[in-house]
Amino acid sequence: MKKILVFGEINLEDNKIEQVTFELISKAKKLVFEANNLKKDEQYFVEVVFVASYLVDDEIKKAYKAGADKVVLIKDSAFDVFYSTVYADAFLEYFEKNPAEVILFPATIKGRAIAPRVTVQLDTGLVADCTEAEFIVKNDKLYFAPTRPTFGSELMATILSKKVPYCATIRSGVFKAEFVYCDNGEFFEYTPISYHEDRIKLVRSIDDKEKNVVDFSNAKVVLCGGYGLYANKSDEYYKKLKKIAKITDSHFAVTRKVVDFNLAEAKYQIGQTGSTTEAKLYVAFGVSGAIQHIQGMKNSKTIVGVNIDENAEIFKYCDYKIVADAKKVIDDLLAYFDIKQ
Repeated sequence: MKKILVFGEINLEDNKIEQVTFELISKAKKLVFEANNLKKDEQYFVEVVFVASYLVDDEIKKAYKAGADKVVLIKDSAFDVFYSTVYADAFLEYFEKNPAEVILFPATIKGRAIAPRVTVQLDTGLVADCTEAEFIVKNDKLYFAPTRPTFGSELMATILSKKVPYCATIRSGVFKAEFVYCDNGEFFEYTPISYHEDRIKLVRSIDDKEKNVVDFSNAKVVLCGGYGLYANKSDEYYKKLKKIAKITDSHFAVTRKVVDFNLAEAKYQIGQTGSTTEAKLYVAFGVSGAIQHIQGMKNSKTIVGVNIDENAEIFKYCDYKIVADAKKVIDDLLAYFDIKQ
């Protein structure tokens, strides 16, 4: 049996598994079905590995339900604090005894710190910030084929590595976590023999409020303003949209061009170089529909576009299309909510 290994990430404050890990597990499960169909003589399974001191039992069950066949906990009290070299050493020690054909890392701060250290030591390649992945058969050999944006996200490149294990980092929100499998599987604890002490030491932790960041991962409704809202050489309509978002308990967001022109802060940006979201409702006001932006919101459940141009690119991705001046729609909404208040 061959395996696809997911490098699992947990929240060190509550020991719960991060959502991106479930997303990668579910994608890995789909890749397993794909690989097993393409090459019936090469059967794959999904293994997720956590470097931690503890895992909540219910969280392990969720990993199984997301598609994991095996959950591994590389366990040590030293892992209560994240140190990239310590985590990488422990993971590599386990991997050398339990190799895999494919490793999927989350493209998070931790994942991006671990993945290069691991792949360098394994003398293999790494495809970063992937937005798609599949298996293909070439010359009767099965290859893992991840795809990532390139040339400023204008093109999508599918990259085949010559070396095994095939490794990739994948951003959160790109794939959907599906809890449709059974809630049991194989569990294994591994205690590392040794690891190098990290030369970097934690001085203090800063939470999201201190970092002044916006978390779109669990957003239910996102109201996004594009450059089409720019008027009168001011940020007037972005402030109006932000007010509507506050009134409706929604998340305010913008596109990259809005940030580039200093019309809104970067923390509100949705897209390839910003945040991603799987909102239940995503409403795009005056958004053109550049591929970089689409990568950040395409997995939203319901997408509504408001644009004066009936041929706007954004409409290709919308469930509902409203051809109208987005600025006037915002004025009408604001007037409605002001009356209701």
